[in-house]
Amino acid sequence: MVTTKQWIYEDELVLNSLRGLARSNPDLKYLQAERLVYCASSSDDKVTVLTGGGAGHEPMHAGFVGKGCLDVAVSGQVFASPSVKQIYAGLKASESKKGTLIVVKNYTGDIIHFGMAAERLSAEGYHNKILVVQDDVSVGKTKNGMVGRRALAGTCLLHKIVGAKAAKDSYKATLDDVYDIGQKVNENLVTIGASLGHVIIPHVGERVASDDSDKDDDTNIDLKDDEAEVGMGIHNEPGVSRVSPLPKIKDLVSNLLKYTLSNEDKDRHYVDFASGDEVALLVNNLGATSNLELYAIQNFVVEALEKEYGINPVRVYTGSLCTSLDGPGFSITLLNITKAGSEEIKQCLDYPTEAPGWACHVTGGTWDRANQNDSVVEEPDEIANPPLPSSHVTFDANIAKIGLVQGCHDLIKLEPKLTLYDSAAGDGDCGETLSGGAQSVLRALNSGKLAVGDAVKYLAQMTDLIETDMGGTSGGLYAIFISGMAKSLKQQELRLGKGFKIDLNTMATTLNDSLITLEQYTRARVGDRTLMDALIPFVEEFASSKDLKSAAEAADSGANATRRMAAKFGRATYVSEDEFKQFDAEGGLPDPGAIGLAALLKGFSKAVSK
Repeated sequence: MVTTKQWIYEDELVLNSLRGLARSNPDLKYLQAERLVYCASSSDDKVTVLTGGGAGHEPMHAGFVGKGCLDVAVSGQVFASPSVKQIYAGLKASESKKGTLIVVKNYTGDIIHFGMAAERLSAEGYHNKILVVQDDVSVGKTKNGMVGRRALAGTCLLHKIVGAKAAKDSYKATLDDVYDIGQKVNENLVTIGASLGHVIIPHVGERVASDDSDKDDDTNIDLKDDEAEVGMGIHNEPGVSRVSPLPKIKDLVSNLLKYTLSNEDKDRHYVDFASGDEVALLVNNLGATSNLELYAIQNFVVEALEKEYGINPVRVYTGSLCTSLDGPGFSITLLNITKAGSEEIKQCLDYPTEAPGWACHVTGGTWDRANQNDSVVEEPDEIANPPLPSSHVTFDANIAKIGLVQGCHDLIKLEPKLTLYDSAAGDGDCGETLSGGAQSVLRALNSGKLAVGDAVKYLAQMTDLIETDMGGTSGGLYAIFISGMAKSLKQQELRLGKGFKIDLNTMATTLNDSLITLEQYTRARVGDRTLMDALIPFVEEFASSKDLKSAAEAADSGANATRRMAAKFGRATYVSEDEFKQFDAEGGLPDPGAIGLAALLKGFSKAVSK
């Protein structure tokens, strides 16, 4: 029987984990406020390599920071992308004269946040490139052609290779050189995983209500005792198929290798392998597979490669490199070294590193030269307290507060329902993400620290707290939209040459401008089953009628219409139609992000109309 018991953490789990990592190697430093780790000895004469993503996949990301590998890693909360502010801080923490390669996994939140930070850095004249990792062969080209493949454990091999390239050729390697070798790896990298069940997100704080335990248990009930999932993602996303009864491990390995090597499935065939090709193999632990089993699985994989495909791996790596918390499974990654660049790829894989995630050995000299107690450094004031835009644009702060308080309370009450919806169509964090953002807004409204006399600065403060406390894809989209409102108001003020008080007409213009800004960062539109199904009708109706109540009703109608839509973006794209059937009595499974936004807008409208 699988236990659902967990240790109880009274303090912030991610921060303490990063602090513990920094203690393991004196060359690692971390900025606590931004949840980032960087290599103190990195030179500004070499290309900087930065990565990051949600926590829960350790040692991937921060565990690959160290001499001979990555320079910076930024961590979000569990399964949630870090904010733009965090990523920007990471980019500034280890600036290089040669520029920065940003390695990003192909998940919507990561693409948005890392892309925005890169754009901000580019605007400052700093050269950077983004490399998006896509190695999951369980994702077919037909259904998910627009979204693309997810990123899995193959990311770790790419981290090692680009980090080594930047380090070993530090004086002559350009940003293009490091990017090019990474892209060659990316194009010749495939991964497939299998799991016995979903993971359970660790609980932080004392358990005082049974509701929390029930919610955690729910994430583990959809795989039966005699089932395994082939192709499960690292955020609990459904895979390509379920097998029952549980297969013998040799048969499972043989089946998994077909997805990576066989060209029979044209929808999932991405990389050609031929007998005699030099190949690197990584057998990765998703979190809860014992080492005894993992090395046995690796042995079976090597035997199957040789017997069935005539492939004898020239590099074999086994261990916990890209986990999914306590995921009871493993993944197989193959890199075609021959097609990716042969000798230099092997040189980069073999290059010595002190990154703890690559089972490194820290030398005695490194310990001797460092003070074990100085892993925490003071955060530069320009990062900790960046200047906010200001204006002479005013608004009725009391009305705004009344509306936001009601809308946030309504959203918080809806959290269990949103969590249920997202557990069926995603990783189950949408409800808590939106609730966390709403609670942060309520705290800010009661703090007395908001710039109630300056609409632009007020919105900039709201953007900052959403970025800091909300996280995830939803946090990024909300932050972009609110930031777009501030930008629009500032531009309107500049056109007029003076300040003004916001009225219905200026608000309509502001909302429309902000929507245009947001649409630059997401291709989702009405009909794609995202929060845009609620937001776009709201903005369009308000622009037409200047009536908040009718606009909120349009948002509600748009959100409920998602019950009958097929997902085109986000993790819901990987969910089969059968998963949605349990919600037929409600009219179908809606998009939780759209439902949450509609609840916020309805609550705001209801309070203001009084």
